[in-house]
Amino acid sequence: MDAPSTTTSSSRPRPRPRSRRPRVGLVVLTALCVLTALFAVSSYVGLDPGDSQVGLREDVAFHYPLLIVHIVTSTLALLALPLQFWPALRRSGAHRVIGRAALFAGVLPGAVSGLGVAVLGTSGLVAQAGFALLSVLWFTFAAAGYRAVRQGRHADHREWMVRVFALTLAGVTLRVLIPLLTLLLLPLLEPVYGGDEDLYFLEIYQAITWLCWVPNLIAAEWYLRRRGR
Repeated sequence: MDAPSTTTSSSRPRPRPRSRRPRVGLVVLTALCVLTALFAVSSYVGLDPGDSQVGLREDVAFHYPLLIVHIVTSTLALLALPLQFWPALRRSGAHRVIGRAALFAGVLPGAVSGLGVAVLGTSGLVAQAGFALLSVLWFTFAAAGYRAVRQGRHADHREWMVRVFALTLAGVTLRVLIPLLTLLLLPLLEPVYGGDEDLYFLEIYQAITWLCWVPNLIAAEWYLRRRGR
């Protein structure tokens, strides 16, 4: 009678090492969020409207205060949301605390104030529409994510928060695209715009008000479908 076969530890398949790419990507995204937050608030620390990087309506007294609210709350969201995707924090009570802070002190007031800032914008209807739709979707996705977690639909909650994070990253892509496209399209300044720098920058900026978030959202949807549930 044959002896029963045994499987030695040396013959067992070894588990594949976990890829470090997701962690590296998360580190890079977190660093970009921190750098963007520092850059975003730097022009507003002194609370001087003359230092604003956004055109202000002189006939609307609350335009600058509303912009400050948007800067502060959006910066908080930009700093807090990346932490929600760190595995160590996701498995601790800090995840819930940070999540509520990011939602109620960051995303929701940031979206509402952002909608007001968009409506008061001085860069034309294209830019106003781009930022307004961004604000509406940001609020809607965040509210949907909160509702999902309250109902115990955790998979849906994760999907909505990936979308929220993608829209939050508009603050990063906006500040990357402005200098990048301004330099890349510089050869068009004379032949297309006749040397009119104001028109040149205005049209680039109007395009960026959409490019800073639409590709982010498309990438998020691709990620969710590739990853599945």
